[in-house]
Amino acid sequence: MTNVTEPDVAVIVVAAGSSTRFGGDKLGVLVAGRPVLERAVGAMRAALPAAPLALVVRSEQVEAAQAHWQARGVLVVAGGARRQDSVRNGFVALDPDDDTVVVVHDGARPFVPPGDVARVVEAAAAGGAALLVAPVVDTVKRLRADGTVEATVPRDRLARALTPQAFRAGALRAAWAAAGDAHWTDEAALVERQGGPVVAVPGDTRNAKVTHPDDLDAVAGVFGRRTRVGQGVDIHPFGPGRALWLCGVELAGEPGLAGHSDADVALHAVADAILGACGAGDIGEHFPPTEERWRDAPSELFVRRALTLAGERGWRVSSCDLTLLAEAPKIAPHRPAMRARLAGILGLGEDEVNVKATTCEGMGFVGRREGIVALAVVTVERE
Repeated sequence: MTNVTEPDVAVIVVAAGSSTRFGGDKLGVLVAGRPVLERAVGAMRAALPAAPLALVVRSEQVEAAQAHWQARGVLVVAGGARRQDSVRNGFVALDPDDDTVVVVHDGARPFVPPGDVARVVEAAAAGGAALLVAPVVDTVKRLRADGTVEATVPRDRLARALTPQAFRAGALRAAWAAAGDAHWTDEAALVERQGGPVVAVPGDTRNAKVTHPDDLDAVAGVFGRRTRVGQGVDIHPFGPGRALWLCGVELAGEPGLAGHSDADVALHAVADAILGACGAGDIGEHFPPTEERWRDAPSELFVRRALTLAGERGWRVSSCDLTLLAEAPKIAPHRPAMRARLAGILGLGEDEVNVKATTCEGMGFVGRREGIVALAVVTVERE
């Protein structure tokens, strides 16, 4: 940026509207797994991580918002009766110096690229006031009161106003003082009315405001699919008098593994990988070996519980890659059945699941045929 650094910038995110046209709390609706407001604040944080940020909410929401946001360094402010009052409340709370660039963003705009924010701040730092705009691509008609077309409006000099808008704090103070209690729809209109120049900065056309429920589909498409990866590792020694279970398949006639459950080392690793991918702890936390109810339990239960926990957090497993370290038994003859069974447990196609094995060339406890190690990598996704 030119002539401005992050400490010279302050941010106001306006989230004090009633959502009347949406028919509910639009700012709390999830877009690609995160609330609209979380994404709007996150966009400002990503672009201006060191700037002080005031979040303006309805007065009855202040207490809950403070509990959620203050630990994240966000100043929560009560809004006013009109949008312009809410912006001014946020401005007063931040109390910026006249040379500070104040960035005003709608809490209902979850997507704005950091580069757009940087350009509008740079333009405001140089000229005093700026806003992001998008071109009007449709033919525009002016209508009569009866709904018939009065005229076609030339669109070559028309643009849609977006946020954020940015202003030198001194320019805003002067405009407010001159305007008195007049009404304006955004701060750019306020500065325009007082004769101040406002620079229009071309912005990303996907920077849409969530106003009606139908807007959510368009906005969600900007973020696409989210992906996480989890890994799981498990080790079991061989134990006498046990059946050997791997991937939910019994390998008849082979020495089994010691453990509190059925000791399916492969499914234990897969369950841990799922839990890790969705941030839900580990298998020992959910199925402690101290609990008698898990004695000799089929490990498929552990994987299915991990899938449930992932689903509750909005995640679904999309692929699994499993590696077994074993000197014995030979895995290759059983691999097709193990792969098919694992795919069935996970609810995936066999082409989305892989099972492979290797030896340790006689080295270590695996090489001495004392046990088996399983390593799993799981990918989870959500829209």
